Amino acid sequence: MPDVRLITPITRQTAQKTQVAAYCRVSSNSADQLNSYAAQIRTYKKVIGAREDWELVDIFADEGLTGTKCENRDEFQRMIRMCELKQIDLIVTKSISRFARNTKDALAYVRKLRLLGVGVLFEKEGISTLSMGDEMLLNTFSALAQEESQSISMNQRLSIVKRMELGEYVDSNAPYGYRLVNKMLEIYEPEAAIVRNIFSLYLQGFSTNEIARELNNRNIPTKAGKDTWRSSRVAYILKNERYIGDSFYQKTYRETTVPFNQHTNRGQEDRFYAKGTHPAIVEKDVFDAVQELIEKRKDSFARTTAQNIYPLTSRIQCSECGSFYRRRLVSGTVKWVCSLHKDESTACDSNYYSEERIYDGFITMVNKLRFSEYNILAQVINRLEMTLAAMKRNNLAARDMSKGIAELNAKLLMLEQLRSKGYLAVEVYQAQANDINTELAKLKDARQEKFQSKAATMLEEVKKLKMLIFELEEPLEIFDEKLFLEIVKSIQINKKDEMSVELLGGLRFKERI
Repeated sequence: MPDVRLITPITRQTAQKTQVAAYCRVSSNSADQLNSYAAQIRTYKKVIGAREDWELVDIFADEGLTGTKCENRDEFQRMIRMCELKQIDLIVTKSISRFARNTKDALAYVRKLRLLGVGVLFEKEGISTLSMGDEMLLNTFSALAQEESQSISMNQRLSIVKRMELGEYVDSNAPYGYRLVNKMLEIYEPEAAIVRNIFSLYLQGFSTNEIARELNNRNIPTKAGKDTWRSSRVAYILKNERYIGDSFYQKTYRETTVPFNQHTNRGQEDRFYAKGTHPAIVEKDVFDAVQELIEKRKDSFARTTAQNIYPLTSRIQCSECGSFYRRRLVSGTVKWVCSLHKDESTACDSNYYSEERIYDGFITMVNKLRFSEYNILAQVINRLEMTLAAMKRNNLAARDMSKGIAELNAKLLMLEQLRSKGYLAVEVYQAQANDINTELAKLKDARQEKFQSKAATMLEEVKKLKMLIFELEEPLEIFDEKLFLEIVKSIQINKKDEMSVELLGGLRFKERI
């Protein structure tokens, strides 16, 4: 009798279950937030568990976070990483508004997931992203979700503005020298003493740069606990009406459309000045005297004392002819003009620009970068790091050098073991170790040269730029000469009144002036 073995056809084998994840989110203004969150988890466990062809992988939940920026949601990003690792086949979520609150993000992540073979099921809208024709529906519903988000943001903003009008609004962050206690500003004396000292030093004739240097020498931490004071931070304190007990609301404003960038308010939105909202640290006569002195020093502030040149000198080039701009005093106003145009007006068709307009353009650009830091600089850094990583992987010569370095380190370890056990005389060990270390240094230098590239240099400069911008704890309100000289390589101005600024890393940004 022959031995017979049944071979089950593929179609009759037990089908692999779909690996399903659930994503839920409770918005920050939802009532009974935590209970709602727990209810969603129970619901998804029940729904997914009821399907025999589904297997629950995990439930991802971000609590009390805004839906406008997906990159700020830790659990959402963890879910995406698991999708990239092929651990999830399907994501179930209540609605598009829970998944993403703007069209761009929704479509970007859905497309990314579709390429990974991962579908998203939106229960409320009845959309499955792996089905044909759903992208059009997704676009529609995402637009509705975006509109909803903007409506919520607008309602919150109107509430804040109303409280500003009544003088009842309290910022969530206390200025340096204060602490927020029961939604009221109270003086924090250790910092308040520093604030009074800053005002005193300025009236004694110290510049903002000199005061910053003095604070750094005394190892006094900033509001954020950093060990570096900048002249712009000192200037911000000197001009801040909070220190006489008043509040100037809405110095900045946020755009009402995605991506909700924040800008310095130069009259685009209503501003509110409220007197006596909290205890004063500085006497009003001292504050007023400082403001008068600031106005008197404005012209001298723009000059670089160390080099006896102006910050804009040899930095502004004319986009029409390539000539550098010169500084001129026109009817009592400091202006910059193309040198060729200045010498012969018909030789170059360019304009005069006030120094103040150029400085304002720089201030606007810096504040945009500060408030949109993670949207701009962080993305550039990420792309550069990915580029360098790919270059290193493909650099065979560098890989061979790394292998050689590893072998030499192994030899050093062996020598150390032989010496410690007494098998090798100290002088012999020392001589051989010196030879190996010399060879190691040569190999490391050679490998570094292989890794050196324009991208590597650019990466280091962009990281430095990000660090310098991030050091600004408040919106830049006055021109920061030191910051300008550190981050600006060149400026071009065209006839359309557009200022193109080249920063560290070769990054270029345009501002209207």
